[in-house]
Amino acid sequence: MRQFNKFALSILLGFFLLFLPAFAPAQPRPMAEDVYTPIAQGYDFLQAGNYQAAQRAFETALKRDRYNPFALNNLAALKEKQGHLQEALAYLVDAQVNAKDYLDKVQQTCFVGGLCAGVKPLKKVGATSTIATVIAENLKKLQDKMAKNPPPLEPSTPPAPGPPRR
Repeated sequence: MRQFNKFALSILLGFFLLFLPAFAPAQPRPMAEDVYTPIAQGYDFLQAGNYQAAQRAFETALKRDRYNPFALNNLAALKEKQGHLQEALAYLVDAQVNAKDYLDKVQQTCFVGGLCAGVKPLKKVGATSTIATVIAENLKKLQDKMAKNPPPLEPSTPPAPGPPRR
């Protein structure tokens, strides 16, 4: 009977040691290096005023992480600065999808009168998402701007004349 108890206890202990990590919550990790690097480079390009290079860097990050909210937010800010408000809105809507899952802390620079851009992850993970808050604020600013200045109505093209009516 004692050997059975020892055997059962060792099986039970082995089970807990083997499967306990699966039940523990995953520890948040900083962004992958191959995504972080182009975002950090894009941030530096933004600081230097090289917006084309910044855009290319953020697009590179998106090729590696399609819904990365840092890259999407920064592209939205660039598009807003260029006057492409619908494109900026599309980027921010995409950015919201998974923003709460990105716990990287941020460093930021804001365009005066525009969206907060230059959002750079700091390779430090927080308890909650800071980028989600930035995106929500940018989305509200952009929607307010679009409501105040709706795009001009374009005249419709009249239908081609058909046969005369009798």
